[in-house]
Amino acid sequence: MHGVDILASIIIHAGTSSSQSSPPAGPASVSVATSASGNYDNAVEVLFNNSAHPPQSTNNFSGGILGGAQSTFGTASNPTRTTQTISASAATYLSSWQANGQGQSQVFIGGYIRSNNFTTANKEAWLIKPAAILSQSFATGVSVNLINANNSRDGIRDNTFANNVLGIYTNFHGGGFTGFFGIRINHAAGRGANTLPQVGDSFAFRLEVQDQDLTTTYSAIHDVTINFT
Repeated sequence: MHGVDILASIIIHAGTSSSQSSPPAGPASVSVATSASGNYDNAVEVLFNNSAHPPQSTNNFSGGILGGAQSTFGTASNPTRTTQTISASAATYLSSWQANGQGQSQVFIGGYIRSNNFTTANKEAWLIKPAAILSQSFATGVSVNLINANNSRDGIRDNTFANNVLGIYTNFHGGGFTGFFGIRINHAAGRGANTLPQVGDSFAFRLEVQDQDLTTTYSAIHDVTINFT
């Protein structure tokens, strides 16, 4: 009987050991996504905001949040990064701004930092750096530039528009904050009205997300191109 008891004890302890938490299923990494899981990974959403209206008003680009459904995706190297090209309707942009003579549009960015195969995810961060604007091409004098932004949400994982109407931002008036930026589309002066982005115009920007697993920091670079179509 003692032999049976010892064997049962071995089986019980083996079962207990196997039920404990197992190591991560694969290599650790981070990515930026439009939600905590599912579509779309390696993607963000953007919202063009007309300051004459509340955020996410139906008058802001017809209330539209542009993201994965309007995008094509890819990868690039030097540095290693994911890419996203978002199609934005120039006609919709015109209808959203022509009734109100706002000379600019704030570009809000929304997303979620996914920490993949982490043991302990504990230090997420969003980075919009001083060289975030990669390129711009406008036919009629429109331009984009960076402005200081409040960085109080740069350490929050869930900055989807559902969680915060301004995405990764609190506002675009950062006061003493430096090193965290927002993107602004500046409309050009026109005869009787501002000149807005046209079909064929585009600009591109870069963001980075990070998180720390135990003592190792992982990062992911993501480039976004906005094409007005």
